[in-house]
Amino acid sequence: MAKKSKPADRSSRSGPRAPEGKAPLQVLVAENTIEDAKIRAIRDKTSVSKVVEELLDGWLDGSYTLKER
Repeated sequence: MAKKSKPADRSSRSGPRAPEGKAPLQVLVAENTIEDAKIRAIRDKTSVSKVVEELLDGWLDGSYTLKER
């Protein structure tokens, strides 16, 4: 009888699974803004996801206010 192998670690169609307690969020942002954000995140040794999460947390707790356009 053949040994049962461990199931493969499968990723979702869009990439690896989100860490526990996290969920994907799709937003539409200007391409040049995304490029600049990725470069800045690399320079700051962080991720765009972390920046977005911190900005959203600040907006929700009132410590960050959106600028009027």
